[in-house]
Amino acid sequence: MKPLQSLILLLLALFSTFAAQAEATTTPAAAIRDSLGTEVANGKTYILHKVDPGQTLYAVMRRYGVSVNDIRAANEGMADGLRAGQVIRVPYTPRKSAKAIAREEKAAAKEEKREARKAEPATATAPGMHTVEQGQTLYSIAVKYGVLMADIRKWNGMTSDNVILGQDLIVSEKVYSERSPSITPFPTPKPAEKEEPAPVVAEKPKKTIEEPAPAPKEPTGRRMSESGLAEIIDTGESSSKYLALHRTAPLGTLVQVKNQYNQEEIWVKVVGRIPGTSANEDIVIKLSARAFEKLSPNSRRFRAEISYISAN
Repeated sequence: MKPLQSLILLLLALFSTFAAQAEATTTPAAAIRDSLGTEVANGKTYILHKVDPGQTLYAVMRRYGVSVNDIRAANEGMADGLRAGQVIRVPYTPRKSAKAIAREEKAAAKEEKREARKAEPATATAPGMHTVEQGQTLYSIAVKYGVLMADIRKWNGMTSDNVILGQDLIVSEKVYSERSPSITPFPTPKPAEKEEPAPVVAEKPKKTIEEPAPAPKEPTGRRMSESGLAEIIDTGESSSKYLALHRTAPLGTLVQVKNQYNQEEIWVKVVGRIPGTSANEDIVIKLSARAFEKLSPNSRRFRAEISYISAN
């Protein structure tokens, strides 16, 4: 029985070797019937594949049952996209399980979509608008455009700070105003028309003791008239009243004084007597500073005419 067992073991070993050689020689041949052939480098077998028009890495992966990463590793420096007529090396590997192939196909499909998005021309965002990108927040968008988060919320009718990937946001006051017809800018105020000042009507001054008293009603009595020099009352005091000193007129008498040089006239009230000294010999009346200034502002004496009514 021992020789028979040895013979059986020998036959099994020969069959295993033959099966391994058959797999190594026939499987690549079956896989490369649409390729340019094979290449062996560093103990690894590679299929030389000529890219068909429009063919992608995903399609090559499905044809030969290898991953995209394996194809990239076998072709150092290979660009992301393939071009028609390009010859690439595809590593040969034993057939994988259905689950492994499904996982790789799914990953390859995602990779193909990503490459397709890269190849799509970028759509320019209109001025004053922003499309939310991956990882962006309302704060980062506000900082980017130099505006307030509150403004972005107002311009876009937002009730929170949450933003959504791909969301279009208004980030400009100008664009917000243009898109909101109900909001009208404040009109520029016209310059106020220059109004002519109303004529100033001088109020009639109230009757005070400062002004000369009006001419009294013609009393019963004798009109007295004199002429001579008029002089200022030199007391050092400044009075705003129209007062006078006279020799004989009763105190309280209203006296009309006229400057013979300029014909100015005023009424003054007698409040005292002129001292009977030689210095006052030619003086007919002394006037308060205010009254004197009214009649003769440039001298200390002037020729005057006075008149008043004496009850006697």
